[in-house]
Amino acid sequence: MPQRALSVLCLLFLSYSSSLFAESFTLPIWKEEAEARGYDLPEAFGLNVSYMKQTQDISVDSIGFDGSIPAFLPWNPPHQIGDIVDIQSVGNGTQMSEVLTLRGDVWLFPFLNLYGIVGSLKGYSETDIKISLKGPKGNLPLGTTSFRLDLNGTLYGAGFVLAGGYKDVFTLVDASYTETDLNVIDGAISSIVISPRIGYDFTRLGTPIRLWVGAMYQDVEQSLSGNLDDVGLGALSKYIDDGRFNVEQHLVTPWNPLIGMQYKIHDRLYLLGEAGLGDRKSLFLTVDMRF
Repeated sequence: MPQRALSVLCLLFLSYSSSLFAESFTLPIWKEEAEARGYDLPEAFGLNVSYMKQTQDISVDSIGFDGSIPAFLPWNPPHQIGDIVDIQSVGNGTQMSEVLTLRGDVWLFPFLNLYGIVGSLKGYSETDIKISLKGPKGNLPLGTTSFRLDLNGTLYGAGFVLAGGYKDVFTLVDASYTETDLNVIDGAISSIVISPRIGYDFTRLGTPIRLWVGAMYQDVEQSLSGNLDDVGLGALSKYIDDGRFNVEQHLVTPWNPLIGMQYKIHDRLYLLGEAGLGDRKSLFLTVDMRF
């Protein structure tokens, strides 16, 4: 397990160990004042397990192969493959990911929640690429093929929630930063996610359900590289010395709408579901336990 992911796990453990000593003080801070004003607050400490699956379009900024072509081939002397082969993406690609996470959180104030995340990501990105052979009279097309990258790795990060409301109407903004260390290819995926939401709490009407609408913003940086063998192009290795690939890509659509709901089984157990619509399709499910 990467050292930073282990550090996040340690922080999660310490946050829940601290709940054993919470009898000497009350969290969240200003709890009594908030409850005196009629707000129904959840238990301060939480632990949840979440599953998310999403599909979205990606745009490939650059893609290329590195390595030299040996002298025994028709080119003499040896050349870098980039001097002979031109590679371009064809349209937008697709990225699919499934994420399983463990999240620990604490309500420090009635309006501020802090949390840490650790988990695993499994997915892929796939785009069509056009390969041409460079020549003195122009490029000679060699055809179009699918270029797929497996994006499996360990995810870790942290974030916060700002919450507010009036009577049964509530608003919140969830912001997080995560990194994913990939274990199949080289590189990491850095993500900033911001999700504002507004909704209505039906608990006072006798139904322990909260419904909301919102939006999700994702800023994801993906700089990926690896050996040709890692992407199923090992057959080229006999023609290329030290063959590697390099890819720079980003998300096509940063924003998408959300709809969601939360059902309170009792004060210490909640079920949550959320769906992403538009150009980014997603499904998010959570079991949340409070302490």
